[in-house]
Amino acid sequence: MTLSRLLPALALVALGACARASSVAEPARPVAAAITDGQGVLTAMHTRYVGKFFTTLSFAQNTTNITQAGREIKGVWYEYIAVPGRLRIDYLPLSSRSGVLYAGGRIHSFADGKPQAPQRGWNALQVLIADVYGQPVDSTAFQLDSLGFDLAAIHQTQWQGKAMWVVGARAGDTTTSQFWIDRDSLLIRRVIQRDARAARPVVTDIRFYRYQDVGGYPVSFDVHFYRDGRLYFKEEYFDVQVNVPIPAEVFDPTKWSSSQIKRTANK
Repeated sequence: MTLSRLLPALALVALGACARASSVAEPARPVAAAITDGQGVLTAMHTRYVGKFFTTLSFAQNTTNITQAGREIKGVWYEYIAVPGRLRIDYLPLSSRSGVLYAGGRIHSFADGKPQAPQRGWNALQVLIADVYGQPVDSTAFQLDSLGFDLAAIHQTQWQGKAMWVVGARAGDTTTSQFWIDRDSLLIRRVIQRDARAARPVVTDIRFYRYQDVGGYPVSFDVHFYRDGRLYFKEEYFDVQVNVPIPAEVFDPTKWSSSQIKRTANK
């Protein structure tokens, strides 16, 4: 799950036993407090899971890049998340020493082990997948506001048979930056980001499918990326592990090449 290359996600090491995935029974309980804005949605998410969510998540993922002509280009990434605020993505083969690292509010990109100039920012997917449950609500709100989400704009809708909170846009608007939260489970289902930096604005629509239980925690195993309505990238997770310690150097940009972790699971 990388938005710096418009292909994140996260999106995390054979450090311990791999948790076995099974269908997850998502909690279905009403939100007690009235919700009138995005801050209220974030508060409900945090309150539901604080102290009950994973603090680390690691996985391998099969990636599929779909060209305009329909050709599929396959790849594999390793991802490591530590809550809050740390995300590492290694692009295989590891010998390429390429990938991206989010840490301390900075984005560090690497090619052949060589760092590019870091940029300030956060990965919206990581914030909404994990950090929202493990950091203060005000921190999450600040980060999402910095990423262009209008927390004052909110509405409700249905998507794939489920009731959703939509934060960042008014009803009928599907091109402004926004995120969709399942009202029952309070988990992320969809993130839409509008990038207006280019001559022609680009809208990326990220959708989270197939939530499964891993060690008692819900994890989405399939993530699809659409650009201007066209499916262009898919992620399929495997070898998913939760709450397995991840060495601090994995998230140290000065130790990018020396802190690589080799995984043994394949799919």
